[in-house]
Amino acid sequence: MDWKEVAIDGEAHLKRVVDTYEELDFEVRLEEVKPEEVEQCTQCLQEKGEKIYRVYARRKPESQE
Repeated sequence: MDWKEVAIDGEAHLKRVVDTYEELDFEVRLEEVKPEEVEQCTQCLQEKGEKIYRVYARRKPESQE
């Protein structure tokens, strides 16, 4: 299964987002992005000096036994 973008967020909320997806049995991958690479408003994140991440998730592959 391919990776799907599920969120764009700052450092303060990343742990909550990652933990939620992992609890739902997803693999999670983060990609740091620059504010100008994001279409949504990132002004509040920039004012706090937070790094911005694109969050990707995909279902964990089922084990083949």
